[in-house]
Amino acid sequence: MKAKTELLLYRLFWLAEKPFKPTFQNLEQSFEGWAYRNGLLSQIHRLEAQGFIETLNDPASGKRLHRLTEAGRNAANGGRDPEVAWATPWDGKWRLFLFDIPEAENTKRRQLTRALAKAGCGCLQGSVWISPSTPPAIEKLIASDDSDCTHLMLLMADSKGQKVDVRMVEGAWNFDAINEQYEKLDVVLDEFPAVAQLNSPKALADWTAAEKAASSIALQVDPLLPSALYPKIYVGRKIWKKRTKILADAARHASGLTV
Repeated sequence: MKAKTELLLYRLFWLAEKPFKPTFQNLEQSFEGWAYRNGLLSQIHRLEAQGFIETLNDPASGKRLHRLTEAGRNAANGGRDPEVAWATPWDGKWRLFLFDIPEAENTKRRQLTRALAKAGCGCLQGSVWISPSTPPAIEKLIASDDSDCTHLMLLMADSKGQKVDVRMVEGAWNFDAINEQYEKLDVVLDEFPAVAQLNSPKALADWTAAEKAASSIALQVDPLLPSALYPKIYVGRKIWKKRTKILADAARHASGLTV
């Protein structure tokens, strides 16, 4: 997906949590007016063809309404939903991913560790990684016939209690780095009141792009574990709750802007 289209989808995500009523005509006179003038119609049609947006006719007014599909919501949110992840019950079993790749084969080691980290697994030590569930990407790797992945082995281990679990989590993931990214997002969120006072579509568009970048990076480094597994120092949930409120304010503000 092109960056411009991806950003439009993201804006629609928080601007239109429920079915959004602007038609193509009055979208032109709202916050999204800049996008209309630069090809919003073609982008809307493209997103609709990809299954990210659905269009229906309002039986009461006869107007065309548009809303994000579930696939659209997932794509706009980077494919990861922290609220769902935090609320997911844990089965009490750790997945341990072990591999034995010689140091001489550094390329294979880097590729495998990169894949484990990208999937949200945490590193207990160099060749031992953990996760409270089996990420689909890693499940696919294990099932693959690719010779680079035959070194990877999955073991299951029962929880030894919450204190041990939290110590494992603290050892496997760098929460100083995770919190640092959420704190950078918090700085962007705190800029919204000043942006709103400008009453400028461009200022809001620029802030939206900055917020998207900051929240995406925070989600990339956060393993999004079940909430009970996080240490007390974790700030992600608190800042994400603040973000939800500010984006709701931003959506109301955007709806009132004209160009």
